[in-house]
Amino acid sequence: MKQEILIALLKRPGLSGHEEFLSTIIDDSISEMKSFLNYDDEEELPSGCAPAVKELALIHFNLDGAEGLQSESQSSGGSTTYMDALPDRVKRIVRKYRRLPRC
Repeated sequence: MKQEILIALLKRPGLSGHEEFLSTIIDDSISEMKSFLNYDDEEELPSGCAPAVKELALIHFNLDGAEGLQSESQSSGGSTTYMDALPDRVKRIVRKYRRLPRC
């Protein structure tokens, strides 16, 4: 899964030349997705989760350098708000793969 996601992301404009960084982000995204879905670290994610992992990796790439910020305002009147939760569109993709937490 990781290699296919990396190849797909490297085809996007502005992402070529960031292979090592993207690889790390994909690993983090896979770990985050396993945690959200209640999978063990050793388990493979279903292939249907690949689009969600790719989306999550793109979000992490775009937020790099803005860790800890909730929002910022520019003097020209613009503002940027950053999210800190898993987007709804990603949750919709993976909802059917989520397991109940073990007690």
